[in-house]
Amino acid sequence: MIIYSKCSDYATDICPCILAENGHCIECSQCRGENFCDCSDTASFCVMQELRNNGGKAKEPRRAHLCEVSYVKDYEDMFRLIRLRVPRDQVRDYSAIGSYVLVRMRDDPYFDVPVSVLHQAYDSDTIGLLIQYRGIKTNDFRTLRRGDMVHVRGPFFNGVQGRKAVASLRNSRALILCRGIGFLPSLSVMDSLRANGNSLDVYLDRGQFSGHVLDLYSGLFEIGIRETRISDETGALTEETRRIIEDSMQNGTALIHLGLSDYLIGQLIRHLEEKQYAGAVSFINNARICCGEGICGACTRDIRPGRMVHLCKEQLNRSEYHRIYG
Repeated sequence: MIIYSKCSDYATDICPCILAENGHCIECSQCRGENFCDCSDTASFCVMQELRNNGGKAKEPRRAHLCEVSYVKDYEDMFRLIRLRVPRDQVRDYSAIGSYVLVRMRDDPYFDVPVSVLHQAYDSDTIGLLIQYRGIKTNDFRTLRRGDMVHVRGPFFNGVQGRKAVASLRNSRALILCRGIGFLPSLSVMDSLRANGNSLDVYLDRGQFSGHVLDLYSGLFEIGIRETRISDETGALTEETRRIIEDSMQNGTALIHLGLSDYLIGQLIRHLEEKQYAGAVSFINNARICCGEGICGACTRDIRPGRMVHLCKEQLNRSEYHRIYG
C-alpha cells in the first residue's frame, strides 16, 4: 500500500530508514530529536516506535537484484527501450505515481542510473524502461541483449512532486504540459488521473526528443496529444503557452502537471503565481535524483533557515515550490 505522505517511503517496508536512525527523519519530529510529536499520521504507523522496536536501527534498505531482459528495441541510436522481469510480488509497486528504479550493467554501484518506470505488465511480471544514451553509465546499455541480466534497485517513489494531489483528484479536469523526454516520467501521472475519471488536456513540445518514441507511447496509452511550443529560443514562455494556461484556468482546471526541465518548471511556477492560480500543481522530479535514499546530498536544498529537503524522498508543500523552482 502506498501512503501519500511527506516522505515517499513513509510506512513502507524500509521505514524507518537510515535518515531516521541518524536524526534526520522527514516525517518524525521525535526522531529528529525534538521533544514533541507533530505526527499527522493517518496510517497508524509510528516511525519512532518502529525505530525502537528495531533496536534503534534502520530497516533493511532496498537491495539491488538481478532481473532478466525480456525485450529490447532501439530508436535512432539515441534510446533503447527494454523490458525487465521483476519479482511477481513487486510488480504492483512499480505502478505507483512517480516510480523509478536505479539500474546498471556492472557490479559497481557507482554506475547506477535513475530511470522512470514507463509501465508494468502483470501478466508477464515485467516493467518497461527507456534508456537515453548520455554518457559512460548509460552507454553500457548499448551492448544489452535479450536474456542478459541487469542490476535493479527499487522501486523508488519520488519521481513526481505533488503525488497526493494527483492521486486524490476525482472526476475533474487536468492540464498536462510536457516537453521532450519529460513526457515519459509523466505517464504515471496521466494514467492515475484517467483511472480516477479525470479529463486531460495534454500539450507536448517535442523538443529534441525522438518523435517515434513519443508516438509509440501516446498510442500505447491512447493519449490524445496536441503539439505546441512551450518556450521560444530565449527560454521564455511562448504566447501560445500563456494562452493555454489562461484558457485552462477559465475552464476550471483543478490540476496542472509539468513534465518539463527544471528551468521551465520554474518559469511556469512563477507564471502560475502571477496569475494567482489556486489549483494543484505537480511536476517531474527526476532531474534531482542520485542515490534515492537521501544520503548522498546531491538532491538536498535549503529552502529557508532550518528547513532542508531531500528531493529524492520528500514531497514539498505547494507553498515551497517557488523557493526551489520559482
